[in-house]
Amino acid sequence: MDKKLQAIIQPYDNWDNNVDRHVNLQAKMALLQFYSQLSKCSPAIRYQAGDIAHFQYLHFFVQIKKAFEEEKYLRVCNELLSLMHYLPFSQKRIYNNTIRILSTFLK
Repeated sequence: MDKKLQAIIQPYDNWDNNVDRHVNLQAKMALLQFYSQLSKCSPAIRYQAGDIAHFQYLHFFVQIKKAFEEEKYLRVCNELLSLMHYLPFSQKRIYNNTIRILSTFLK
């Protein structure tokens, strides 16, 4: 699941978001495609116990929300890729929050 999803937003992985408006809108379209594909997937059935950084995923969602509010879609892609890299993305706690934040900001 992760590799196919990563491939959708990988070309727009740019935290600085120092691009023109057209590229920023392309990143938004990639996020829509990412959301569409993600919503077809199912979260993991097994719970993966975390360590001391169990709630670290919340930091990523704060950053994703802030980037959406600033309409910096390449930064959203960057934060999502980081989230997918560092944490068990298919866990329900992360999967459900990702679906929720994408649906909220990509309406």
